[in-house]
Parts: sequence; structure tokens; C-alpha cells
Amino acid sequence: MTLRLRTRIAAATAVVVSASFVLLTAASPAAADPAGQVIVKLTSNPSFGDRLEMPATCPAGTAVAGGGGYLTAPGAPLGHVALDRLQPTFENKYWVRTHRIDDSEPSWLHTAVAICVPKPTGWEIVSQLGGVQQEYVTTPTCGTGRSVIGAGGRTNKGDSNVVLEDVIPSADLKTVTVRGVEITGSNDDDWNVTAYAVCADTPAGLQRVAFSTLSDSDSHKTASASCPAGKALYGTGVAVNAGNGNVLLSGINTIGNDQVAAWADEIIGGYAGDWSLTAYGICGS
Repeated sequence: MTLRLRTRIAAATAVVVSASFVLLTAASPAAADPAGQVIVKLTSNPSFGDRLEMPATCPAGTAVAGGGGYLTAPGAPLGHVALDRLQPTFENKYWVRTHRIDDSEPSWLHTAVAICVPKPTGWEIVSQLGGVQQEYVTTPTCGTGRSVIGAGGRTNKGDSNVVLEDVIPSADLKTVTVRGVEITGSNDDDWNVTAYAVCADTPAGLQRVAFSTLSDSDSHKTASASCPAGKALYGTGVAVNAGNGNVLLSGINTIGNDQVAAWADEIIGGYAGDWSLTAYGICGS
């Protein structure tokens, strides 16, 4: 059976710094949806603080498989604000956090995305906490008979000096690797990152898809990847390649039920180096 997902109006309690929330309207009619499989998107009102944090919550009878989050226009100060938390939890939430990386005073809002499915057999969230200033962290393997269906990562501490660059499901869908990196000019020495993998008994037809942009010095890049015909998204991933603290992850989002889009922006002031962006989708039947 094809896994098909829809956007659902969420009824979640939000936790936020200096913000309240508004709900997205449904993106597709309910008649098109198989029972129990939904994508929840929850959007904040503008924040004027240093950080904004909230979850999208899966409805009763489902479990979080994956998710995403993105700065939302209007009020999206690209190059000033970055994603630093994309985290699935056992409470069937997908948490998103964004933060300012400079002394500007922009207001912004963001959207949290949760991909929710009827709870698969073997569903579990595994994680790995990295050491102090350890940029790359990989989760434990999902093990024999199980695979990664969703991914997440977060930075811990670091204030506004550390950004999340990579949340990469491995090609064999057994682990997730996360990268956090200090922004250029930072000398923070007290931060680490956590990698998360949502594991489950391997669904039919599970595969990873990916698409990368060209590597050049363009200040804004967008990448998208689509599931093959007859398959839909369980989870997402992203990689900022060779950004090295000069590029901010601005968003990772689902389009319909079978496409992932990611975008990133050079830090304000520009970056002379070449970099690229990769969007990942975890697709199944």
C-alpha cells in the first residue's frame, strides 16, 4: 500500500520564547487521505527574542516518523537566523528551534513540521550525544531488520555561535550523522550536538533519495528531492556542504506527500568560498 500523507491542522500546545502561534490550514482535502497518516505543520507569530522554539505534535493514533522546520515569510531574516534544533521525541512531537546569530534585531517566525504515521512495529528513537566541540556525531545503528525512517539533530549550548549544518540519514538507512559548527569568528568552547534516528522494522520499499545543488558562491540555494512514483515521505534530511560556519540552514519542508525541499543562506556579510546544499528524503511504499 502506498504511504500517502496530508497536511493537518494541528492542535498542539506550543512552547516559545516571545511568541504565540497560529495554525496552518489544510493543504489538501480530507477525502484524499488514507486514515491515520498526516503531516502536521504549526507556524508561530513573529518573535523579537534571541530564540524561538516549538513542536508540531502528531495526532492520537500516530507516531512521529520524521519532520522539518523552516523560517516563514514574511519576517524571515535570511542570513541572520538559523535552524539549530530538528528533533523527534517519544511524545510524538517534532521540535524546531531557530536563533539569531548576530546583533541584529529582526523579528521572525518559523514553522514546525511533523510527519506522522500509524506506529510501525519496532518504532524507537535512538540518539547520540557528542563530545565538547565534536562537530560530527552519528547515532547507534537501528540494527538487523530495522531501518531509519526519520532523522533529527540539535546543537546544545553555544548560544548564538553554533549552527546546525547536517542531518544526514546514511545511504543504507541504518544511522544518522549530524554536524554542528561554530560560525566564523566564534571562539565558543562549550557546546556539543546530538544526533537522532527514528528506527522501525523496515517498511516495504524503503529507500533514500537525494539531490544536490551545484557548488558555487551563490548566497542562497534551494534543493529538492522527490520520492519515486508510488512512494511517499517518512522522513527528511539535509546537508550544507563546505559551509563551515558561513552558511545558515534556513529550512527543510515537505511538499505534498512525496517531496522534500531544503534551503540555506550565506551569513550576512557574505562568504567567498564555494558551497552546495543537499536535500534527502526517506521514502517508502
